Amino acid sequence: MKKIVGASLLSTMLLLGQPIMAFADIDTTTTTTDGTTATTDSKTINFGDIGSIIAEQNIEAHINVNKRLQSKLSSTDLKKTIRELEDDLEDVNDQRDSADFAEIIQLGAEKRVLLANIKLAERNIIDQPTLEAMADLQASMSDDSQTRFAESIFVAYNQLNLNSADISLSIKTLEDQLTTLQLQESLGMITYNAMNDLKTKIVDLQTNLESIEFQRESLESQLKNVLNDQENTLVIGSIPIVDQELIIEDEDADLKMAQENSYAIKLQEQQIVILQSALASAQKDHGGSSKEYKSTNYELENATLELAQLKDTLRLNYNSMLDDITKKQSDLRLAEQTLADKKVALTEAQIRMSLGMLSKLDMDSAFTNYQVQEDAVKTKQIELFNAKNSYEWFLKGMPQA
Repeated sequence: MKKIVGASLLSTMLLLGQPIMAFADIDTTTTTTDGTTATTDSKTINFGDIGSIIAEQNIEAHINVNKRLQSKLSSTDLKKTIRELEDDLEDVNDQRDSADFAEIIQLGAEKRVLLANIKLAERNIIDQPTLEAMADLQASMSDDSQTRFAESIFVAYNQLNLNSADISLSIKTLEDQLTTLQLQESLGMITYNAMNDLKTKIVDLQTNLESIEFQRESLESQLKNVLNDQENTLVIGSIPIVDQELIIEDEDADLKMAQENSYAIKLQEQQIVILQSALASAQKDHGGSSKEYKSTNYELENATLELAQLKDTLRLNYNSMLDDITKKQSDLRLAEQTLADKKVALTEAQIRMSLGMLSKLDMDSAFTNYQVQEDAVKTKQIELFNAKNSYEWFLKGMPQA
C-alpha cells in the first residue's frame, strides 16, 4: 500500500460541498469613456465544471457524436452495395450467353472485378462491428482529450497567477530599495550609477510581468476556443487544494484497470481482430502458402508484438507516475517546512522591528521572503494536484501527459 498526498477531483468537490455544475453567470458593469455604463457577461469556470461544459459546448464533441452515428450507417450501405454488385454480376452472366469472343473476354474481366468487390464488401460487413467499436473509441478519446486540454489550460493559468504575484512582490521590494537609494543619492551619500543595476532589474521584472500577462490572455483565448464561448469574459477559478491522502489499496488492480481502459491498447486489440479476419479470408481465397496470406500474417504478428509493447510501456508509465507523485509529495513537505521556517523568521523580524532593531526596509524584505515561499508552497500543491489528476485520467485510459 502506498500513501500519496494529493487532491482527488471528485473528493475535493465533495469535501467542499460543491456539486459539479455548469457556468455561473456574472454581470460586470464597466464605465465607458463618455461616462455611460455598459454591462458585459462573465462566466466563472471551476475545475469541476470543465467536463460537463465540454460535453455541452465543445464543437469537436458534437462532431464526435455525428461520427459515432455515421459509423453505424455503413452496414446498411454495404448490404445495399452487395445487392447492387450481385445484380451487376447477374447482368454480366446474362450478356455472356449472347456475346462474341471479344465481348466474352471483356465481360470476364468485369466479372472478376465484381467478384473481388463483392468479397471486399462481404469482408467489410464482417469487420463492421469492429470498425464501429473503433470509431466509438476514437470519438471517446477525442472527447477526453478536449477535456484534458482544457484542464491543462486551467492549471497553467493558475500557475501564471502565482508567478505574477511573485514578480509583483519582487518589483515592490526593489522599488522600496530604489526609493532608499534615491534618498541617499540626493544626500550625496552614493553616486547615481549605484542605482542603475537596481533600475535594470526592475525593468526586467516589469518586462517579465508583461510577458506573463500576455500568456494569461493567450490561455484565456485558448480556453474560450475549446469551450466554444467567445461572447463572454471568462473568470478562471483557482485549483481546488485539499490536504488529503490518496491511498492506493491495490496497485495491481489499478494497473489492470488502466490497461483495460487504455484507448491505445483497446484500439490495437480491435486492429488485431481485423487482421485476424483478413488472415482467415486470405487463407480461404488464396491458400496458406500464398503471398497474400504470408503478408497478412506478418502484419498480424507485428500488431501482436506492438500490443505487448503497449502493455509494457503502460506498466512502466504507471510506475513512473507513482514515483513522480511520491516525489511531488516530498517536495511539498519540504516547501511547507521552509515556509514554517520563514514564518518564524518573519515573527522574529516583527519583534526586532518593534524594538527598533530593524528597519522598515528589512522588515518588508522579510515579509516578501515569506510571501514568495508561501506562493512556492501553492505551486507545489498545484503540481501535486495536476499529477494526481493525471493519475486519475491514466486509470480511465488516457495516456500519460
